[in-house]
Amino acid sequence: MPQNKNYLKFLYNSVNAHGVHSPFVFNLVTKGFYKRQFIASGLKYNSDIGLNKQALYTLFKTILYFKAYKLLVLGDEAPAATDTIRAAAEEINAKIWFYSTMVPVPGGVDLAFLTGTDTASIQPEFERLLPDVNNNSVCVLANIHATPKMEAAWETIKKDPNVTVTVDTYHLGLVFFRREQTKQHFIIRPYRSIVLDAVLGIRNLWGLLH
Repeated sequence: MPQNKNYLKFLYNSVNAHGVHSPFVFNLVTKGFYKRQFIASGLKYNSDIGLNKQALYTLFKTILYFKAYKLLVLGDEAPAATDTIRAAAEEINAKIWFYSTMVPVPGGVDLAFLTGTDTASIQPEFERLLPDVNNNSVCVLANIHATPKMEAAWETIKKDPNVTVTVDTYHLGLVFFRREQTKQHFIIRPYRSIVLDAVLGIRNLWGLLH
């Protein structure tokens, strides 16, 4: 039940592409999240590590949009997450390579996937990641609304001085390090829904009129 309440809260505060006023994020939504791409229906999901169906679809649409093929997977559930991501990549013929923080990632990491259950487990992994990020890197956190501890961890990452743009898609949190952008946070539905867009659009219109 708490997660259902969290999801309703997410929906109430979320926007679609029309509510985004950042060209960078608008392009991610319209050309990444909303683009019709072949994502095999037979993908194996792993909800225990935050990669359920919607999360895995959003992750791979992000990977394909940014051409993020150099990956780091960090945290307590890194082996399980790596196996899930690798299997999905093979299913859709996405060529990705997994790296380790034991040596520098050539040119910097394209995408990092962090696993954990709270700030104490996630923050050290985030700090381990920082030497390998560049202006175009994206860091992805799973299960950001699963528990109060995970929501607190997400809030901590959002406030990090190295972070500029964050995108909350409910199942995943996307973190960017783009130095040319001011610090902004977006809550975005990563899918199209005519009914939901209409209902939430009426809500927004009602708010403008009162």
